[in-house]
Amino acid sequence: MRSAWKWAAPAALVVLALVDAGAGVLQMPSRMPWYGPCGLVTAVLATAAWLRPHSMLATAAGAASITTTWLFGTSGQEVNTDWGLVETAALLGVLFTTTIRLRSWRAAPLVALVLVAVTTQPLQKGFTDHAVIFSLVLLFIATSTTAVAAYLKLVRTAREAEIGTVKAEQRAEFARDLHDFVAHHVTGIVVLAQGAHEVVDEEPEAVAQALQEIQDAGGEAMTAMRRMVGMLRSPDADAAPLAPLAGLPELTALVDGFDRPRARLRVEGSLDDVPPEVASSAYRVVLESLTNVHRHARKATAVDVDLHRQESELQVRVRNDGRTVRGGHGGFGLVGLAERVEALGGRFVAGPDEGGGWLVDAALPLTGASA
Repeated sequence: MRSAWKWAAPAALVVLALVDAGAGVLQMPSRMPWYGPCGLVTAVLATAAWLRPHSMLATAAGAASITTTWLFGTSGQEVNTDWGLVETAALLGVLFTTTIRLRSWRAAPLVALVLVAVTTQPLQKGFTDHAVIFSLVLLFIATSTTAVAAYLKLVRTAREAEIGTVKAEQRAEFARDLHDFVAHHVTGIVVLAQGAHEVVDEEPEAVAQALQEIQDAGGEAMTAMRRMVGMLRSPDADAAPLAPLAGLPELTALVDGFDRPRARLRVEGSLDDVPPEVASSAYRVVLESLTNVHRHARKATAVDVDLHRQESELQVRVRNDGRTVRGGHGGFGLVGLAERVEALGGRFVAGPDEGGGWLVDAALPLTGASA
């Protein structure tokens, strides 16, 4: 249905342009010699615009408006028509949309076309002094609209680039963590294999236990790699700096060292056998949350860091009672955290807390893989 409407609008414009051109030629063949060619040009431009959905509207609207202005302005007659704010507003909307959506090299000729269409609208009643003044006013409005759209496009592009950089840094961080995790597990496997080799003659029953431990360690290593290697499939990952590895044992020192405001750490359940990739991610959730308290939490008096070990996941919650800015978007650090948690197959939420303040809530799975 949407595809049909996409083709119907320019098709209707083409038909109307050709009918209008034919009617003009039949009614005033001598006084309006450009009527037919102008209508044909409008039809051709609108037809060519079908090839690009985003450029279709700009091309068709600009060509139709310029053709109308040319026909009325050069007719040599008193034309009973006035250019109106509705057409001007519509063309300004097309101008804004074209500037902000299309690539610069593709938008430039279309923006120029619509700029001419907007600026020349007052000339439909002829080249009078008043018409020229109104044209200059519209030129200022149209160029201002284009400038605003271009600025917003630059802001959006810059933010997307920064988000891409954050994600690339997270991927590089994952690469470092993956190296350490695999090295840890492989070292353990090698030690177990050497021990089994030493006791194979004297304690055969110990070999079976060692083989089981080797199997478990290999399974843990494969789980860690499957969880994290998906983040390393981007070619941008090797362009970012590597970050040091930290986990749950460092959490106590991190929270104790945070004293503006004072932070409290509460742990429910045992954290001894938490997978290393989960422990590292939990540490970084807390680290980024505490960093954001310093940067953004106004008049915060307390920070609560809660770790709850459940059967299948580790829940990490960081709350502060500071005043947050309404309507603000999440920072780039939170974007990176969401990327990391979701790569592990977990859930991540950050936003204003119901009781006031700010809440960061992450659920990290302890079993399974997010391949």
